Amino acid sequence: MNQKEELYDRFYEIQESIHLQNQKKIRVGLKVNIFLPLIFLAISFLSNRSKLVFLVLWIVSLFGISFYLLYVEYMDFKLQERLKEFGIIEQDEAKALIGNEVVQGIDDINNARKEMVQDIKEIKKGIKEEIKKEKEEIQKDKQELTQEIKKDLQSVGEKFKK
Repeated sequence: MNQKEELYDRFYEIQESIHLQNQKKIRVGLKVNIFLPLIFLAISFLSNRSKLVFLVLWIVSLFGISFYLLYVEYMDFKLQERLKEFGIIEQDEAKALIGNEVVQGIDDINNARKEMVQDIKEIKKGIKEEIKKEKEEIQKDKQELTQEIKKDLQSVGEKFKK
């Protein structure tokens, strides 16, 4: 292996390790984004101090975490852009920072939603058919009752005539 190939391999390995570190940073940032508001909420209710102070701290911390997550995403994006420039990775080969599991999970959710919509349409169609059958049966029973009532009225009318 020549020196350029070794340099290329090392650069690619460094990029992979930085990408994995960025994924971990994103996970940690999201967890902090969930737990920090809960901590501030608990502290604000447990202490007798002003709730406004904890509200301001909470808002400032959310902005800080958001900027941190944006920074990590931007740095990873720039790293992948450099790899594209050098021809190390292809244009459509860029890796998602949040991981393929999330993208696959979103696809699974969309597929499940489509299946549920289809199932609901089938159930709705079945219910409409059942309602139509019930209406037909009710109409048939109504006609039979109407005919029986007419017969009864005719028989009562004949009895009065006699």
